[in-house]
Amino acid sequence: MVLVGQGETMSSADGKESALSAARLGRILLVDDQAQNRDMLGRRLERRGYDVVLRESAINIEHEIKRDRIELVVLDWMMPERSGLDALRGIRSLYDAEHVPVIVVTALDDGDIVSTALEAGANDYITKPIDLRVLTARVKAQLDRRRAVLELDAIRNDLERTVQERTQDLVNANETLSAEVSEREAAEARAQTLARHDPLTGLANRRHFVEELDRRLHLVGHETNAFALMFVDLDRFKPINDVHGHAIGDQLLQVIATRLKSCLRDDSFAARLGGDEFAVLLEGPGGREGVAAAARRVLNELAAPILVNGLKLTVGASIGIALCPEDGRGAADLLQRGDAAMLRAKEDRGAFKFFDSTIDEQLKSKAALETELRAAIPNGDIVPYFQPVVRLDSGELAGYEVLARWPHRDRGMISPTLFIPVAEEAGLVDAMFWALLAQACRKALEAPGEFMLAVNISPSQVRDQWFPEKVLRTLRETGFPAQRLEIEVTESAMIGDIQRAKSSLMSLKNQGVKIALDDFGTGYSSLFLLRALPIDKLKIDRSFVATLTADRENATIVGALVGLGRALGLQVTAEGVEDQAIAEALTAMGCEFAQGFLYGHAIENPFYSAQKLRDAI
Repeated sequence: MVLVGQGETMSSADGKESALSAARLGRILLVDDQAQNRDMLGRRLERRGYDVVLRESAINIEHEIKRDRIELVVLDWMMPERSGLDALRGIRSLYDAEHVPVIVVTALDDGDIVSTALEAGANDYITKPIDLRVLTARVKAQLDRRRAVLELDAIRNDLERTVQERTQDLVNANETLSAEVSEREAAEARAQTLARHDPLTGLANRRHFVEELDRRLHLVGHETNAFALMFVDLDRFKPINDVHGHAIGDQLLQVIATRLKSCLRDDSFAARLGGDEFAVLLEGPGGREGVAAAARRVLNELAAPILVNGLKLTVGASIGIALCPEDGRGAADLLQRGDAAMLRAKEDRGAFKFFDSTIDEQLKSKAALETELRAAIPNGDIVPYFQPVVRLDSGELAGYEVLARWPHRDRGMISPTLFIPVAEEAGLVDAMFWALLAQACRKALEAPGEFMLAVNISPSQVRDQWFPEKVLRTLRETGFPAQRLEIEVTESAMIGDIQRAKSSLMSLKNQGVKIALDDFGTGYSSLFLLRALPIDKLKIDRSFVATLTADRENATIVGALVGLGRALGLQVTAEGVEDQAIAEALTAMGCEFAQGFLYGHAIENPFYSAQKLRDAI
């Protein structure tokens, strides 16, 4: 193994043996900023006969590919100094995908990330935690494809030399040329097949799908219903993939692709766009009824249980439909409207929705809101509001949870249920968080008392290795004590990379920041997280607390969660306390803290009358 920048090499004997294997298998550049991941994968790939060059940063890697004779790049998507996307673009500016294949490694099986990577020129992707068997198979497939391309290049070069050498003998030259042209065409056909199909499912890939969509659009005349585009998005694939692993997930996708093809007409065209997202073109669907019938067949087929390695798995799907030419005559319009209809169908799960004018109006409204939001965040228009957290035994104020609010100058208060989802989809949550945290810390310092300040963080922030430093920098800039800050993180935000979450949260805890596990009881890995992570407090989800006095089963659950927290030496906060009876029941259970409308709504400045809070108790 070569560790770039560190000068370490294998022993000469090992080097000779590895060099012989590498000559057969290939030379790989592995780029990952995490030393543990990088070294572990490097060792294992090397043991399988590959020559591996390790880099901890993507800076300038495109200029070292030729120097180090790199045949394939395994590239981490999320890196601090230079992102995987920027590095991928740099590589593609110098090398094409056939001669230097790139496999992107991402921490999330997220359709947008995978789509962006593939459109930027990635050949394939794999998600963390990495299944080495899957990685090895995909590395081998890409290197095999590269060798086929090199062989094709050699054939082309040989053909030109042969033509030049045999110009004098026309008969022999023509016979040779004919044979070699046929061979070249067959090789090109094989390469085109590989380049236009998804290697996992065998369906057309995104590139091929867009080509086919454009072809059909050029054939559209004055027909009322020329064809329909269906976006098919799986409903429960990600949890299955997280729990059972990517090997099971890949087999599941293969079965789904087979089922999808089996329930469509022969003139339909199916593709896997990436991740768990598929698309179908239906030719001459016979109006909305024909399309609806096809959508029902797909939903019924994909809703049926699937047996994979002895596991009985149920996935299901949601479908969005755009009709041509009714919903557009351009590829961009149809793709956008089919995707928008799919998102509407996702609200019901297991349903199909046609695109209509109301969805279009929502898209325009959403786009306008996003535009305003991009200006509102840096302008400080998104402001923190403060909801009190009280001690149940005394009614004294313990602290506040920071909530985002947008008092719009023209439209009044815009509900967070409207602008926060837009911020999440537009990638603005991180910028909004830091602006809110700084404002909240300054306001809290101006208010009397040494109360705690609780803030929620997003899944992307949990996985950001620089997140602890950013928090501490904000605390230093505002002067707010770390001991008075509480970070709230949900269980689902940490699934997929527990070790990185643990490292990030432990860094904050070592500086005095408190860590709370939010929405406790709603996830499927709670007990594991309590053991693995540096948790100080549990926050019981409002869905259990709100019906505490009316639902005996919920009362039992809340009592058990409170008891678990006390047994582990953790503080416990109940969310959603709205009446006196619930507060009294929680107090009897031994719950220490509570928040909810019983103690008041969130307000602009963190100041509450202590007497008012005691009276609420």
